[in-house]
Amino acid sequence: MPTFFNYPFHSNGFIPHGHCYLWQTGLVWLHIISDATIALAYYSIPFLLIYFISKRKDVPFNGVFLLFGAFIIACGTGHLMDIWTLWHPDYWIAGGLKALTAIISIYTAFALFYLIPQALTLPSPAQLEAINRVLSTEIVERKRIEKQLRFAEEVAQNSSQAKSEFLANMSHELRTPLNGILGFTQILQRTESLTEKGRKGVGVIYQCGSHLLTLINDVLDLSKIEARKLELHPVDFYLPAFIDSVTEMCRIKAEQKVIAFHVELDPDLPTGIHADEKRLRQVLINLLGNAIKFTHQGSVTFKVQVIDQESNANGQTNYKIRFQVIDTGTGITPEQAEKIFQPFEQVGNQKQQSEGTGLGLAISQKIVLLIGGQIQVESEFGKGSTFWFEAKLPESKDWAKVSRVVEQGTIIDYQGQRRTILIADDRWENRSVIVNLLEPVGFTVVEASQGEEGWEQALAYKPDLIITDLVMPILDGFELINRLRESEQFKEIPIIASSASVFAIDQHKSIDVGANVFLPKPVEAETLLEMLRQFLQVEWIFDSKVDAIKKTYTSGLDQPNEMIYPAKEVLQQLLDLAQDGDIQIILEITQQLSVADEQLSAFAQQITQLASNFQLKRLETFIQQYLN
Repeated sequence: MPTFFNYPFHSNGFIPHGHCYLWQTGLVWLHIISDATIALAYYSIPFLLIYFISKRKDVPFNGVFLLFGAFIIACGTGHLMDIWTLWHPDYWIAGGLKALTAIISIYTAFALFYLIPQALTLPSPAQLEAINRVLSTEIVERKRIEKQLRFAEEVAQNSSQAKSEFLANMSHELRTPLNGILGFTQILQRTESLTEKGRKGVGVIYQCGSHLLTLINDVLDLSKIEARKLELHPVDFYLPAFIDSVTEMCRIKAEQKVIAFHVELDPDLPTGIHADEKRLRQVLINLLGNAIKFTHQGSVTFKVQVIDQESNANGQTNYKIRFQVIDTGTGITPEQAEKIFQPFEQVGNQKQQSEGTGLGLAISQKIVLLIGGQIQVESEFGKGSTFWFEAKLPESKDWAKVSRVVEQGTIIDYQGQRRTILIADDRWENRSVIVNLLEPVGFTVVEASQGEEGWEQALAYKPDLIITDLVMPILDGFELINRLRESEQFKEIPIIASSASVFAIDQHKSIDVGANVFLPKPVEAETLLEMLRQFLQVEWIFDSKVDAIKKTYTSGLDQPNEMIYPAKEVLQQLLDLAQDGDIQIILEITQQLSVADEQLSAFAQQITQLASNFQLKRLETFIQQYLN
């Protein structure tokens, strides 16, 4: 074996390969040039393969390329060895190199044997060309479809915008006469001495006008939801008072239909919560209103309970509250249950359908979805229905800081110097509403039928506050506000922009050009008077003979010493009845107290309210305050 390994390094006994060519110069050079050229070509191929692989690492079978490159290098080296052996008979080295080349070539051949089937699956140039043609066709088709989709989207947007503009414009036209109807009913209720029949008649007019306004707002709300423009505006508010206001509104409707109305409140409910009070009230009134409308005998039950509560990282408690409305009404079929949340879908007889637009549940469902819940329904036809939804609402500790309007009676005047108010509006009925609302309480009201006249009247009378419509001839409200703000004389004057327009852009624009606040039409008397109180810093004078101050539920709890209460024996009797849950006897006793002594009316009213709502724990707490 050692002798074998010594052979490659000993060439004794061999003659150089050039002797085979008899050292003919032409023949020798022919072999030298040919072998050198082949070797050079062989060596260039692997370098090109390596460069190609480095640039295209995504190409499959890179390993075969490397094997092929090694094979080529071995072959090229073999040709150089042929030139070497022309003068040096190192045939063992030449043979070993050929053996190495043979091994590499065999390994490469086996690798190719396994890879050829995979390589054959690769598409041919013809197939690639066909695929490219198909792809090109698909790209053209996709671009065509995208173009159609963009066109359809533009058409849908234009249609939606046209619908929104139509609804908004129709709303403006409907709100303008409603402003006169609702405005003058408020004026009559505040300023005129009416008979009982007349007072009820004016109340019916106001309720009908308010109902029509609600229907208009429902259509607009649905339009805003469909356009994804409806937003929630959460605030901190006092939950018990909120629930009381909702239930009292619905209790009156239930009493008119002579059906029972029950309220069941979880004693663990938070005192204050952070939510969109307006939208939550809208949903609850709709659910309760529907329940009362479709219940002809039996009862409607409103349940509010805490399902879960958790604290977040900020130490704030989030309550999961379930609002549930149960009725013993007509019920709905499974087929109707699938459609009642769709717009304009109504159930019940023709008379009941005519009482609404069929939008209430659709809007309520979308509002609840924005809150993070979903209205669900269980119903048995002919036996009743249960509607409920759950909402996660954060607790509010600062609810008391939120200003609450307390009705103190009818405003008949205000203290201090007399104030002048300018009203600019091209509709006489709108101006008349403002005049008849404000003149009886002591204001001097100057009228202008359009913006230019409003500017002249402002210069002549120098009012303390200006109320202007936005859409007027010659000089509109925006231009009037802008002119007033550019004038040094009226730069700081309070300006209220008032309009029946529901376009948010108009409201925002009026504030941007210089208005202090926006007052929607129809004008609510309380809203207008509160704005005047804030901007003019007036202190109202109330007619205490006409209206008694109504104490809220919270005032009854927070200021027990201000309320006159019965003897301790009566209080103890009421407490025992509350602990036994005997609501009927409690109501009878409170009625007797109210009749026997007018000074006990406020106390009896609070007891009646709590007992009627089955708020037994709060009732016990309320009574114990006076016992202690």
